[in-house]
Amino acid sequence: MKKLLSAAGLLGALLTGAAGSAVAMSDSGSTPLPGTGAKVEANAWQCNAYADKCSFRTSTKTTKGGAKYKVSKISNTATVKANGWQATLALSPSGTQVSENTRQVSWTNKNTWIADISGIADPGGSLNTSITTCSDGGAFKSGVKGFASACVND
Repeated sequence: MKKLLSAAGLLGALLTGAAGSAVAMSDSGSTPLPGTGAKVEANAWQCNAYADKCSFRTSTKTTKGGAKYKVSKISNTATVKANGWQATLALSPSGTQVSENTRQVSWTNKNTWIADISGIADPGGSLNTSITTCSDGGAFKSGVKGFASACVND
């Protein structure tokens, strides 16, 4: 019964063209922040199924022993790409156009542990097959820096 309800929910999301269905795909990557015992983690999430638009989120976080770890500067860049023949992409927030089918949005925070971005991707063109969302981030503290990245493709 649970599978039937999940399938019905997914079908409902597809039919209504929901930007963010309950089904999502994600990826993460991390690297140490040298000399601090902390790590820098990049995360990327996007909808798994869509009829019109697809929601996405990216973040860069710093943690130490599972707890928030404040750094001097932390940044995140979301790169969203529509994959397919003659694919185009509109993005909200609009970000910087890298190409006809790729947009980037960046965010930087100071004296905190997280930088995150979320929005809606609107692919166009003929024969779009998928969307790719990548998260690239960096953290800086006391003269050291660490970078991490993650990408998810439906």
